[in-house]
Amino acid sequence: MDRFAKFAISRARFTWLLIISTLVAGTAVYFTQPRQEDPEITIRSAQVVTRFPGLSPERIEALITRPIEEKIKEIPAVKDIRSVSMNGLSIVTPEVDDRYTDMAPIWTQLRDKMDDLRPHLPDGTRGPIVNDDYGRLAVVTLALTGANFSMAELKEMAKDLRDELGALPLVARVELHGVQHERIWLKFDPYFLAQFGLTTGSVVTSLRGQNVILPGGTVNAAGQRVVIEPSGDFRSVEDIRNLAIPTQEGGVVYLQDLATIERAYVDPAESLAFHNGQPAIVLGISMVPGVNVATLGEQVTRRLEQLRPQLPLGMQLDTVIFQPDLVQASVHDASENLLQTMVVVLVVVMLFLGLRTGLIVGAMIPLTIMLTLLGMALFGIELHRISIAAVIIALGLLVDNGIVIAEDVKKRLDAGAQRLEAALAAPRSLAFPLLTSSLTTVFAFLPLVLIADGTGEFLRSLGQVLAIALLASWVIAITVVPAFCYWFLGDNQRTATPQYDSLPYRTYHNVLGLILKQRVLFVVMMIGMLLLSGIVFEQVKQRSLGPSERNQFTVYLDLPAATDIADTSAAANRLSRYLMSQTDNPEVTDVLAYVGAGGPRFFLALSPNDPQPNKAFLVVNTQHSAQIEQVMRRTESFIARDIPEGKGRADILFLGPAALGTVELRVSGSQTDVLQQLAAQLEDAFHSVPGTRAIRNDWEDPVFKIRVEVDQERARRAEVSSEEIARTLSAHFDGEVVTDYREGDKVIPVVIRANEGSRNELDRLRGVEVYSATRGLAVPLIQIADFYGDVEPSRIRRNNQQRAITVAGKHPDMTAVELHGAMQGTLDAIILPPGYLIEIEGEIKGARESSSKLLTFAPHALFLIVAVLVLQFNSLRRPAIILLTIPLVFIGASLGLWMFGAFFDFTAMLGLFSLAGIIINNGIVMIARIDQGRQEGMPVNQAIIAAALARSRPIIMTTITTVAGLVPLALFGGEFWFGMAIVIMSGLAVGTVLSLGVVPVLYSLMFQLRRKT
Repeated sequence: MDRFAKFAISRARFTWLLIISTLVAGTAVYFTQPRQEDPEITIRSAQVVTRFPGLSPERIEALITRPIEEKIKEIPAVKDIRSVSMNGLSIVTPEVDDRYTDMAPIWTQLRDKMDDLRPHLPDGTRGPIVNDDYGRLAVVTLALTGANFSMAELKEMAKDLRDELGALPLVARVELHGVQHERIWLKFDPYFLAQFGLTTGSVVTSLRGQNVILPGGTVNAAGQRVVIEPSGDFRSVEDIRNLAIPTQEGGVVYLQDLATIERAYVDPAESLAFHNGQPAIVLGISMVPGVNVATLGEQVTRRLEQLRPQLPLGMQLDTVIFQPDLVQASVHDASENLLQTMVVVLVVVMLFLGLRTGLIVGAMIPLTIMLTLLGMALFGIELHRISIAAVIIALGLLVDNGIVIAEDVKKRLDAGAQRLEAALAAPRSLAFPLLTSSLTTVFAFLPLVLIADGTGEFLRSLGQVLAIALLASWVIAITVVPAFCYWFLGDNQRTATPQYDSLPYRTYHNVLGLILKQRVLFVVMMIGMLLLSGIVFEQVKQRSLGPSERNQFTVYLDLPAATDIADTSAAANRLSRYLMSQTDNPEVTDVLAYVGAGGPRFFLALSPNDPQPNKAFLVVNTQHSAQIEQVMRRTESFIARDIPEGKGRADILFLGPAALGTVELRVSGSQTDVLQQLAAQLEDAFHSVPGTRAIRNDWEDPVFKIRVEVDQERARRAEVSSEEIARTLSAHFDGEVVTDYREGDKVIPVVIRANEGSRNELDRLRGVEVYSATRGLAVPLIQIADFYGDVEPSRIRRNNQQRAITVAGKHPDMTAVELHGAMQGTLDAIILPPGYLIEIEGEIKGARESSSKLLTFAPHALFLIVAVLVLQFNSLRRPAIILLTIPLVFIGASLGLWMFGAFFDFTAMLGLFSLAGIIINNGIVMIARIDQGRQEGMPVNQAIIAAALARSRPIIMTTITTVAGLVPLALFGGEFWFGMAIVIMSGLAVGTVLSLGVVPVLYSLMFQLRRKT
């Protein structure tokens, strides 16, 4: 393959043009390429939300949730169905199989299924509504507050801001959270109405009869058509107050004399939002897919600079989460690590090869990086922490090709060869072995590219960028490096062959000679070291993926299931005030609290809370990410001490499938009482490990319910139907929309219900009067119904059409794997009835599934590696020698993880794949050199020693450059990359030293044994 090098040398001006063009184009791509904090992953879940106010969880499950689940099950792409049935609400979440990436046709099919089902659901059902924006990410979160403004005024301003920001070209959508919708409340006392001979029905009739917008027709007056518009609809709240209602005696009474009329908000509130303790409306801005988030950030920033001065005095618009800044910081940090790595690698190369040769090899680093950036742009790979880290990891590998070529040219020059001959001979003899070694490393990462799940999508660009970088480095190594050597290395007429008489060479020669004499003993020692490393590995902590490096954490605050949203709000604000206290938490800069809902999805791996009035969700910003852990511990202590009515936990943002450190166990079956008994035993298992916190189950605590048992015989005699009873009770306690009040473009429902005294006293329930339209009389409820108290589940969760309870907990000093192991003895003692099952969920399940999928494609990668090696050597024993050296990397990797206290997570596992590729490369260049010596007539052992001495320096150089190049990533790359860096550094350092002995010994064993035979 010297033709490429010959072309580069003979067409020098064209070569320089290509080099300069690559550098310029790569630089341009770096500044214009779309940037993200993390790679995009496909959200394969949607939500089907259905409401039926007043229906109990069990009836919601039977009448709504189960039919929806059965209909969704007909969609082939859906693999899992999760649901929750609450009072008046059903939420079904279908999960699509990982092999599907285009969600649009699947969600269209889901909508069609729900449209088909809608007529078959009970009358009065609202929905089902399909929410396929469930995975939409808000890259910018703004909080609009104003202490002296009403929520209605904040809402109007928020709508204007939504229109202004939504008009930006890169903004896909702006969602409002924490909006309080207005209502006109008519609050009456039923006994007071009775004194006038009136009922709520007669009041409603009068309201609806007057508040109409109907045409009065037209009249032809003197040849001109004149429109007649009769009045009647309410033009102000005062019109409603002055509504005249006829009494039975023939008189009239004004509505304001019968009821309290006020303009307020939905009560109880559906959801609330607070910023630093102040009521707020939150704007979540999402961007158009595939664009540069930094450009979006510039557009939003410029528009906010124009909008903020236009806000009314006292109204404030704060930026709480601004992902463009986070992305810029993430890419900047990764780029700094890349520059540090480049400098380290360049220094190491120059120390080993000398200034001139070192600069030649070092020149291929920026050139390869720029070529890699062009490849990333061609294949649509954005700049983010994963893709940049891939370049960092590749740096130590990609210089290997250049080192081998440059050193071979230098040796030929030292041996007296002419510059052109030396420059062409190196790629002629080494191009194919170097391509083989590069391909084996690429194939080692093939499983990561093929894996089809969220973790695989998240890390897929790592394998893609490594492949681009390694192949780019090979192209440069066989073209540019020989050309540079020809242009910048002078002729050396020394004819003496290289001598290996320095102390390191003599020491290696002596050690190699010793182990070649004791080959079997040496192999046994290696096997023993491998077994010992397995014992060491058992002491290494394990998890799925590392945490995010954001300066944010989340707090989940759960109150008892029947808690009113006002009480939940009070507890959340108490926690917010504590977090914002400069005395207690000077590190905290912002606190965003959502009550009754989870707000926008601001982090890809984090799903918003389901709407529940007893839950609050807080996002806490700190000055630096290093401060998070101590603030989290203080937060959990405050909740335990000062919010005794609730339970809470603080979680760091995670990049894996579930919250880090949390063990989740799901028990499934059919009978509620059996499930709850088993869930209690699972909770006991968590309690059996001292120090375990945040123990909870997702059915929460049961709630008290009053069951009104209608005596149908008495009801028929009173000529009252069950529907009239239910509507009367609903109107009395929750309210009934009777008409609408229009104000400009706003439509405000007018709701009638009993006043607080009648609604909030259980004794008044018996006296609620049901109006009989047939008899024209009101019948007290006690005359036609009996009353019973029941306790029922507050929510019923199902998994794949079967009831299931998930129990979760975490330990501050244990990983999820360690906590689960500590619980195992108690879990084994649980006796499961037939038909019931306990399954592991959360982080442990996600890690197992990702690892399993990764290993599923390992045989494919292994086959390709073997095929390339067999093609290279036309032999089976030589590939076998190389493959047998792969386990050596595990010795150093396990020792390094244990010594540095690093986690063995998914990225660390990828480090093992990388190590395998590097060790294979070392074996290839070693065996190729041994075969060359044998072809020159050397005996096997002499060829082995000669090759080992000749190839030891480039192998050690590759190891040192790779290890040294990863030091910045290990020190400054964050916890996410720490495990991978330690695995590669320690595994390569130990594995290389061992492979320098194992490859010669195995070669000697296999080939001398055959010769003797």
